[in-house]
Amino acid sequence: MTYSSIDREKKILELLQKQGNASIQELAELLEVSTMTIHRDLNKLMEAGQIQKKHGGVTLAGKTVSMGEASCAMCNKPTSERTVFIVQFETGEKKPACCAHCGLMIQSQSSNVLQSLTVDYLHGYMVSANQAIYVLGSELNICCVPSVLSFGLQQEAEKFQRGFGGSLMNMEEAIRHLHGMMHVHGQGA
Repeated sequence: MTYSSIDREKKILELLQKQGNASIQELAELLEVSTMTIHRDLNKLMEAGQIQKKHGGVTLAGKTVSMGEASCAMCNKPTSERTVFIVQFETGEKKPACCAHCGLMIQSQSSNVLQSLTVDYLHGYMVSANQAIYVLGSELNICCVPSVLSFGLQQEAEKFQRGFGGSLMNMEEAIRHLHGMMHVHGQGA
């Protein structure tokens, strides 16, 4: 199906409202146009203040990662746009975490979680925490230890792992691993 420029922009905004972010490639495939056409459409939306382009992706302008001067609900460190993890509850309450390590711990200790979002470490766009790929224990420690970094794409997480080490895990595996480490450290105390 061929969409006009206005129809494509509307579809892009609808998709972003639904899933929070999208890649340029995903939009091009969905709308059956070239990535250059998508870039032109996104530039118009960005000039109108409706979206925010990140390397390789896009988010709604109102869905910025920044939580202001928020502190981590787990360890009380300040949050960073580069590593923030947000747990949203059915009540509407949102708990920010400084990194995926703390975010996964909040997620695992809560029963009424509606959704959780984390930032793709390489590109800075939001990803559903359930769909993210995590690299645990890499040589790059940027926040809490063990380091837990989030990636939106498996192949990028694998490439990062080859360079910096660590273990690749999905959300469930990462939570089990973190709880296992706490259990082992708890017994040694």
